[in-house]
This record gives sequence, C-alpha cells and structure tokens, in this order.
Amino acid sequence: MRQYNYLIYAFLCVLIWSFIPIVSRFGQNGLDSFQFLFWSNFISAISVICVALCAGYRPANLFILPKNTLCKVFVLGFLDCLFYLLLYYGYSIENGIAVLVIQYSWPLIIILLSVILLKDKLAGRQIVGVIIGFIAVIITFTKGHLTQLQVENPIALLLVFSGAFCFALMSVFSRQYSIDPYISTVWLFIFSTLTSLVLLLMFSEIKLPSKAAFWPTIINGVLINGVSYILWFKAMNTGHSAKIASIVFLSPVLSVLWLVMILSDPFEIAYIVGVLLVIISGVLCVGRGKQ
Repeated sequence: MRQYNYLIYAFLCVLIWSFIPIVSRFGQNGLDSFQFLFWSNFISAISVICVALCAGYRPANLFILPKNTLCKVFVLGFLDCLFYLLLYYGYSIENGIAVLVIQYSWPLIIILLSVILLKDKLAGRQIVGVIIGFIAVIITFTKGHLTQLQVENPIALLLVFSGAFCFALMSVFSRQYSIDPYISTVWLFIFSTLTSLVLLLMFSEIKLPSKAAFWPTIINGVLINGVSYILWFKAMNTGHSAKIASIVFLSPVLSVLWLVMILSDPFEIAYIVGVLLVIISGVLCVGRGKQ
C-alpha cells in the first residue's frame, strides 16, 4: 500500500487545488493581484512552519541550512512567485478559455522536463493517457465547443505559458534537488513571500484584506498555497511524473463541478465527458503494464 502513497498525496493536492476558482473569486475582493499574492504567501509561510513544527521538526533543522541548499530553495521560491505573477497578469490581459487551457499545460511540461532533465522513461500507454488527460481539460473548459478557443491577445498566452513553465520547472527541481518536502516548502514560501513583498512595494501598496476577502485569503494561504505544496513535493519526489500528471488533469474538471454545485453555475454534458476522459487517462497512466 505504501508504494501508492504518491497517488494519495497527488489526489489530495488536486482536490485542494480544485477549489482555487471559488477561493480566488472571493479572495481578490478589494485586493489587486500583488496584494493577494503577498498575503497568501505570508500566510502560507506561517502555516507550513507550524505544520513542520507539529510534525516534529526542530527550528534548527528548519532554519539553519547550508548555503548550497539555501540557493536551491531560493530558486524554488522565486519560480513559484513568478508562476503566480505571470498567471495573474496573463488573466488580467485576457481572461479567456484559451488562457485556462494553457494554464493546465504544466503537467505536460513536467513530463517533458522529467524526460530531458531526469532521464525518465515513459511507456506508450502513459503518453496516450497524458494526451487524453489534456484533451479532457480542453473539452471541460470549452464545454465541448472547440470554437471557443479564440485568442485576442497572444501575449496573454505567452505569459500564462511562461508561468506554467515556471511551476513545472519548480516541481522538477524539487525532485532533482532531493530536499526534504517540509524544509523545501518552508523556505519556498519564505523566499516567495520576500519576492512578492518587493514586487508589492514596487508596483502596488500594502493593504489589509477586506472582511469579505479575509477568510478566502486565509484558506488560500493555509491549504491551497500552503499545506498542499508539502503533499505535492512528497508526490513529485517519488518520480512518477506521468502518473501524477494524469491525476492533475482531474483538478479543472472538479473545479467546474464545484462551481456548478456551490455557485450554481450552469451544468454542461461536456463535464461528464471530461470526467470520463480523466478516468481513462488515469487508468492508462497508473495501471500496470510493460514500460
């Protein structure tokens, strides 16, 4: 059973991330993207430190690191901050369906980088499974109408793709560096908070979240951007990039279902098709077979 722990970590992570659209819809009430990102990172840093201490880590183990390790976790934190900034700015230019699809290109990029940088080998069924998973994302976001993939501002797609590349690179580096998931997550958010603070002071101003945005910001900081990263790094450290990618494609499908159930958004038959395709993708990527 322990050999499948990475599936549990990945699924819990995906389940948490599937609430991003709902939390973001309420969390940015009265805050710009720089302010929302800073407070989310700040709360995430505090939450993951508390979780690490509760897990038995001593302060000396968490905060006293060799210089080469600090350099590695700085790279992780910088890439994470860059991912969100490019993503938010891309959405501010064009909040279209094509942007959503490009955002979820990062599982594909993770697999590509894992093959190039980490020399991973993929079975043919896994390649097919990942492609089916990405098709599920396209069908879900377009509601089955592929003509909705229209782009008015290509720069937005470039920015969002760059952000997706940053997150994929961060994920692969977290595995390549082989740093403890708790320690790497703590320092990732410390450096990401510092980076977002500098950008906040340069391009915006410090502003406390409004009453309406307070709890969504807390939830985003503690769970969606905080504890979930510990689970993500644990999953990535196992080396099953293709299997994990197939599970990640479930996140956007769950997201639209939550929007239907919680916020009463219209239900579409395409959502059922998306779920079925993600299940097929998972069976192909996770199921046993010759490599």
